[in-house]
Amino acid sequence: MPRGPAPTAAAKRGWTRGLLSTVRFMAGLWRMRSVTLLRAWARRDAVSMLSFRTYASGSRAAKAPIEPMPLPCIDQHETRQSRVMGGSPRTGSPASQKDEMLGPEPSYTDIVSGYETFICDEPFALDYGSVLPSYQIAYETWGTLNAARDNAILLHTGLSASSHAASTPRNTSKGWWEDFIGPGKALDTNKFFVVCTNVLGSCYGSTGPSSAHPLDADGAPYATRFPVLSIFDMVRAQFRLLDHLGIDTLYASVGSSLGGMLSIAAAHLFRERVGRVISISGCARSAPSGIALRYAQRSVLMADENWNRGFYYGPNQVQPHKGMKLARQIATITYRSGPEWEQRFGRRRHTQLTTEADAATHQAPALCPDFLVETYLDHQGEQFCLKYDANSLIYISKAMDLFDMTDDALAELGAARMEAHGDDGNLPVERIDHAPASPKRRPHITTISHPGAHAYVPSLARGLRRLHDVPILILGVQSDILFPVEQQRELAECIRMNGNTSVMYYEIDAPHGHDSFLIDVANVGGAIKGFLN
Repeated sequence: MPRGPAPTAAAKRGWTRGLLSTVRFMAGLWRMRSVTLLRAWARRDAVSMLSFRTYASGSRAAKAPIEPMPLPCIDQHETRQSRVMGGSPRTGSPASQKDEMLGPEPSYTDIVSGYETFICDEPFALDYGSVLPSYQIAYETWGTLNAARDNAILLHTGLSASSHAASTPRNTSKGWWEDFIGPGKALDTNKFFVVCTNVLGSCYGSTGPSSAHPLDADGAPYATRFPVLSIFDMVRAQFRLLDHLGIDTLYASVGSSLGGMLSIAAAHLFRERVGRVISISGCARSAPSGIALRYAQRSVLMADENWNRGFYYGPNQVQPHKGMKLARQIATITYRSGPEWEQRFGRRRHTQLTTEADAATHQAPALCPDFLVETYLDHQGEQFCLKYDANSLIYISKAMDLFDMTDDALAELGAARMEAHGDDGNLPVERIDHAPASPKRRPHITTISHPGAHAYVPSLARGLRRLHDVPILILGVQSDILFPVEQQRELAECIRMNGNTSVMYYEIDAPHGHDSFLIDVANVGGAIKGFLN
């Protein structure tokens, strides 16, 4: 191929000067961009950094933000604070129809009336050395006590529940166990007389930290002057109510969660007065994992500046609503399960619920609740934060942490009570000289025989010795992370180790986690009804 004429010397010099000019221009541009970046970094100037990125990328559409991001969740706290200071304590927005369609939820009501009250004017000695000058217990009943007075069922509540387990003529609102109590239901009121109490230490009619201190000259609430309680203290207060009602023997002691602990404790303290026991999603010894979860709730609550060391009652005080909301959000995580939330929420965002035909809208990420699971937690916290007394949550959750049915712990607590009050509260178990006969092995339960079984198991079995002849139903939920199902297996096997052949144990494969005892009427209710009948 023929080649063109060779470039002249002048042309070569022109190309060289052009190339050098291009290099100088590019070097200057690089220096200018580098200086801009360094200056922006040195000043931590977000606007300059964003401007540089826009310039370097060549984007003409992006602009540096000059307004802070909206934070409606913080606005919500501030609005609630103003409302509470203005004397309007009620909070929470009603669940929308779409919220209700997302999944089943338990029914909890702020109970202020509709219950009966038992008042005990005698001093009430407590396990940890203190004395209540007097106390009262709120309770509700369903069904009719028969002539023999032997068809009564004592229903124990969870941590934050009231005595309103089902609707009554005095209070027609839905109760927290509405679908379990009534004619033909699990607790069949055609057969049984059901008594449900609000536990000692709570705030729904029973004496607790928010109650007036009888020795205070001004009648101010106990606040953190209220004494630490044990699970056994709560049970003794309930049985004084039963004495008042003329009930010597219970057909059954029934409870879930905290109530499952109370039900076991009732059979231990008053073995001759309890005919049957049902313990659902409970335990006989609080595990470190449960203690840690409840401690986290108390920590965020007590860190709220409005908590004021527990003295937040009165016209010039504000309830620790921020801490309570956070505590409830933590609790809700422990009450439900990951698989259920995957089914209900997945990774959907809240804005997608408001679009027509389920079409997703383009929405920038937000720092406040954005994902649907976040809005769910926010709603649960908002509904609860001014509905329940913060100090009651602290005291009752602490009583749950202290619960330990090992024989060593019972002996220690009994000795402390003996030193303080001159009686051991019937806490320590009796020593025996021979081991009970081993029941037939249940190969499907392996907690005790497993090589990794905990060292405390023999002590726990000894502590449960008084339950060696009581018919007992124990229910666990496989998706429960607050009271893992291993704790119910452990309870069943420890009672069987004492020779009890009347232990019925069921595991429920439900996705609702710990709250299954409030929601799964078919499985939980069916097991209860079959056992009682």
